[in-house]
Amino acid sequence: MTIKINDIPPEGLSLELAQKLDLFDKGTASTAFTALLSFKPSGAGLVHVAGRIQAEPLLECSRCLRSFPHTIDAEVSVELVPASDLESTTEHELDSSELDTEFYQGEEIDPVAIIKEQLLIAVPMVPLHDVNCKGLCPVCGKDLNEAACDCNRNNQETFGAFSALKDIFKK
Repeated sequence: MTIKINDIPPEGLSLELAQKLDLFDKGTASTAFTALLSFKPSGAGLVHVAGRIQAEPLLECSRCLRSFPHTIDAEVSVELVPASDLESTTEHELDSSELDTEFYQGEEIDPVAIIKEQLLIAVPMVPLHDVNCKGLCPVCGKDLNEAACDCNRNNQETFGAFSALKDIFKK
């Protein structure tokens, strides 16, 4: 679904979406979302997008690799600028007012692309299913949240998968 820039009335356009998208480009649209967005033209091809997006994507814990649902409830406030404006300006340092600026090409904008980008921004860089996650044993790979293992992780001579490399610099 796309929105033609010229079809947005001066008072704005509200759009409510509820569908699934392929958030992590895995080939299946598995992340359901709901979004309520308003598009308001600001003149000279500028469009202000504001609203709220809610989703619950399935993430993978960075410590133990366990899949878990993560709730996202994000406010959106983005200024869309024609990409042609980018070509005509000289290089400069961004200020804080330009951080919520995105560019579009042509005469149409895709609200699902905006939603996907905002959801990806809201996903934590290091997702954890629990703050106290113990992770995996670096020696045997056992999930330490389920049970402790008998590996000696404090031994300086234990290098796990890198044990074959320990004598390289001794020669």
